[in-house]
Amino acid sequence: MKHPLHIKSIFKGIPLALLAASAFVALPSQAQVKRVAFSDKGDFSEAALMSGVRATEVQCNAAANSVWVQTKNSGAECLKYWKGGFDAKPAKRAIVFFHGDIFVGEGKTGKNYLEETNSHLQKNADSWAKYLGAPYIYFGRPGTHGSSGDHMQRRRIGESELVSAAMDQLKKRLGIDEWVVAGQSGGGHLTSALITERADIICAVPGSAISSPRIRWEMAGRTRDMTNYTDSYEPTQFIVKARMHPKLRVFVLGDPKDKNVYWPSQTVMADALRKAQVPVWTLQGEGAGPEMHGLSDSARIVAGWCAKDMASQDIVARAAKGLKG
Repeated sequence: MKHPLHIKSIFKGIPLALLAASAFVALPSQAQVKRVAFSDKGDFSEAALMSGVRATEVQCNAAANSVWVQTKNSGAECLKYWKGGFDAKPAKRAIVFFHGDIFVGEGKTGKNYLEETNSHLQKNADSWAKYLGAPYIYFGRPGTHGSSGDHMQRRRIGESELVSAAMDQLKKRLGIDEWVVAGQSGGGHLTSALITERADIICAVPGSAISSPRIRWEMAGRTRDMTNYTDSYEPTQFIVKARMHPKLRVFVLGDPKDKNVYWPSQTVMADALRKAQVPVWTLQGEGAGPEMHGLSDSARIVAGWCAKDMASQDIVARAAKGLKG
């Protein structure tokens, strides 16, 4: 069976153009004043990325592939997802994938994202579920892909709190007991954050992950995250093994030559997990693109192996044969 990346009529270049995180860029010159209105069709505009999206519970409950979540400290939002490989029976275990940052600078949002549709994302989810042989969810992070919220608040604690609340809702809706979580770049940061917050993640694959925003911005000679915030969530500071799934395995995946998310800001997660005696392995792949950063496909492939309970030594051996893009 061919890799889904080669099904051009379905993926249209998504893994490289849509899912890769941006280089360091300045935020829009004007602060957020008013969010754009939620639409069931999804809003894939740059205006929505820059200003955020607002939704009501009524709108959310009437929309397809949506879940309304309320949190104690981070407000309420309507988050979008696309699922494949589920049937009438409870899924028990499912893979969820978090894409990288979408905003790359005002006027620079990729054409593939601006032309995205719900139907294309559904085909994407169906294809990955078939390829991986497991129930699969593609998740729209807050403020992207039609999800309400503010993409400019990414990597702060609110993002993972909102997404975690959505995962709780999806567990009830789809009959999921355990999660296999994977993410690319900013979605890798979200993956690392969720490891520290949830006890139902049996396997995690942070890919090209900004597991320490602070290390990343300091190595870039900055004094704050590219979002202009200094209070990004640092997952490595909140690792408590007793709060995690007793069988959790983590595979930190990246390219040491990554020019976007520096290697030390990725491997710090493996170091911290190892210190806490959480089973963790560091895998090296060949990042796609001029920055050698894109590993969204490889992260999902490793997640698929883990979802099928492949032995850790076999995952390491397979990865050593070459992971690309």
